[in-house]
Amino acid sequence: MSSDSSPNRTPPPKRKHVTYTQKYCEKWESDIKFKNWLAKSSKGPLYYHCKVCNYDGKAGRSEIERHAAGIKHVNKVKILKTTRSVLDMPSVSGHGKTDKLVKEGEIRLAAVISELNLPFTSSDRLVPVIKAICPDSEVAKKIKCGKTKCKAIVKNVLGKKEQDDLHNLLRNNCFSLIVDESTDRGCIKHLALITRVASVKGVKDMFLTLVPLESATASTLYEHIKSVFNELNIPYKDNMIGFAADGASVMMGKNNSLSTHLKEDIPNLFVMKCTCHSFHLCASYACKKLPRWVEDVARDIYNYFLSPKQTMALKEFQEFVNVKPHKILHPSQTRWLSLHSVVKRLLEQLPALKLFFTQAALEDRLVAAETILQRLNDPITKLYLEFLDHVLPFFCDLNKEMQAQDPKIYTLKARISAVLFTILECYLKPSYLNSTPLDKIRVRDPGNFLPLEDIYLGGRVTATLQATQNIIQKEYLHNFRLRCLDFYIESALQIMQRFNLSDPIYEDLKALNPQSVMKKAIPSVAPLASKFPNIVNENDLNSIDREWRLLRNTEMNAKSDISAWEFWMEVKHMKKGDDTPLFPLLGNFMVKLLTLPHSSACVERIFSQVNLMKTKTRNSLNTETLIGMLHAKRTFESATSDTFTVTTDHMKLMTEKIYESNPDHQDE
Repeated sequence: MSSDSSPNRTPPPKRKHVTYTQKYCEKWESDIKFKNWLAKSSKGPLYYHCKVCNYDGKAGRSEIERHAAGIKHVNKVKILKTTRSVLDMPSVSGHGKTDKLVKEGEIRLAAVISELNLPFTSSDRLVPVIKAICPDSEVAKKIKCGKTKCKAIVKNVLGKKEQDDLHNLLRNNCFSLIVDESTDRGCIKHLALITRVASVKGVKDMFLTLVPLESATASTLYEHIKSVFNELNIPYKDNMIGFAADGASVMMGKNNSLSTHLKEDIPNLFVMKCTCHSFHLCASYACKKLPRWVEDVARDIYNYFLSPKQTMALKEFQEFVNVKPHKILHPSQTRWLSLHSVVKRLLEQLPALKLFFTQAALEDRLVAAETILQRLNDPITKLYLEFLDHVLPFFCDLNKEMQAQDPKIYTLKARISAVLFTILECYLKPSYLNSTPLDKIRVRDPGNFLPLEDIYLGGRVTATLQATQNIIQKEYLHNFRLRCLDFYIESALQIMQRFNLSDPIYEDLKALNPQSVMKKAIPSVAPLASKFPNIVNENDLNSIDREWRLLRNTEMNAKSDISAWEFWMEVKHMKKGDDTPLFPLLGNFMVKLLTLPHSSACVERIFSQVNLMKTKTRNSLNTETLIGMLHAKRTFESATSDTFTVTTDHMKLMTEKIYESNPDHQDE
């Protein structure tokens, strides 16, 4: 029998169970679950220490996780997060001042990008450059302003601050609304809303918002405008006193237009067609009475010099005849003041152009060069250019004046009447002109015309005719005079059709002129006040008229060139002996009237800014971002990105909420 099966054999001893003890691992301290409260215990390597609970437990990841999930530990961690250490207080650590400077630096960085119309992606490169330039600056080290944050600061800090200020201003003051529509580079049609309101610094045209349009009917535009004011809680029915736009039928039509819809809400609304648009159209219609080839010559000459080679060749002839090396300008159809600039430049460059096209016709033998040369050598061409150089400044100068932001409504009738009378004076008999009211003159009655030879065509035309009287054929000269007469008639007719000079409102508004007060030219302001019952209560007409008559006899140390805003603000703040206002009703009434619009040129300036912001390489900016950028631009009207004051309102807006925006829109 084998020995393995022996009953006397002793069985082997059982193996003892070995218990493994986990030692504390310092790597656990960097775990986000245990960070800031886990530490090594003083009891030994087999224990951990909780700083929050002041508790020592056996080391082991599962034991530590169970402790971290305990209610007692969780509650103490919450309390600890809301408790600030004395050493962390700004007065002790100095972190508060540094953080404030960092925020201010980020705001100024976004401001310079907004001011210079740089892409938001520029901030991704500017921040590292600033840190490299200032390696020892604690502020520079902490600045973080990438593309997303930069855009958020421009929209929701700089732009939001200006937006809130404007909305508060409109809620508490009278204003006028100025609108226009245009399509930007991204093929998005916008309705721009501009408000003309009196602020501490004077009467200003302030951008309100852009409204994207799918349809541009009168009712659609009205609903958009109404919803904008209602959403912003602006009582437009009580505070809006004026409205201006161009003369398009959808804006100013008699039956169904934006102006008629607004007048249904505000019956006493002052409505003004843009003076600049109107005078531009007056000049355009009058120019159609001249031969078409005059404008064609200007366009052909400009197109001929689109090539840099031809431009360089022209410079040689400019130096030879000693004229300034200016470029030939383009006669634009839409720019209000371009035509006179083109005419003036052609007259200046005429000697050099004749020599240039003489050589071009001989050497290149191009039909275009020969045609242009033939027109330039024709003395009638010079006569037409000189006539335009004489007459177009009447329109351009008034156009420039009415593009100003300063109040001009009270000068409108006088300036238009002066231009109209000057034009009529060139071709009507003085006896008829001086004996007939301006709005009653029959501008097309041949019986009132001067003899054709006596029509005034300008100083340069008169001198040229005397020098070339034996050169130009009488038939051509007679036709030239007839065309100039047609220009005068059409321009006068257009002015009288577009401006109702017999409307008494324009005469009453002269009361805004400080000189009307000084010279006691207007006995009563009641007719003007009665036209604005939304500003002056009927029961106050006697009081405001009494203040007006008292003001005319009050001695004031006003300068002769004082502006209307300065004058009426001085009147508004004049006090009696008991320190109460001397002219409380009159001062407030006149300041409110200064917000009445005289043109819509300010909207065109907004669209110009949009074109500078939304370029070909930056054409995906959405409407929301454009609105914020346009509001932020107002920050730099009287300061630059390095000099404007970063206020507490700016700092309060610098929170995580600046990133809240419409996720459906993407920029750049």
